[in-house]
Amino acid sequence: MTPPRPSSGLTTKSSDSTRQAWSPPPVLLEAAAGDDTIIARLIDAFGKETDARIEQMRRALAASNLPRIRTEAHSIKGCARQMGAEEVGEACQDLENACGLQEASLIAARLNRVQELCDEIRRAMAAYSAPR
Repeated sequence: MTPPRPSSGLTTKSSDSTRQAWSPPPVLLEAAAGDDTIIARLIDAFGKETDARIEQMRRALAASNLPRIRTEAHSIKGCARQMGAEEVGEACQDLENACGLQEASLIAARLNRVQELCDEIRRAMAAYSAPR
């Protein structure tokens, strides 16, 4: 018997308009022992961490410090995947790859995409953890 595939954390729900919804992946639920308070704290920490790392990447881009951008993108990628934010993880991988090409405009575009996806997933996470 094949075990169920873990949730990516981000799902599409249909209503009058399509929107993204997030639910904690099984590994996060297990780590938090299903405690919504712990999950809310992890969501908050994820938001603060990604904001700080994105700001560091923007500073690093202004200083042409590509190794720093790679390091910060790699860190966000790992956290995002643990939080069930696969699209953010993939965007961070794209950003890491762009650093190897050393094209500032491409790196800036990839960084903006990471920012957009982080904002989107944080809104979805906030909706999940909002009082029902």
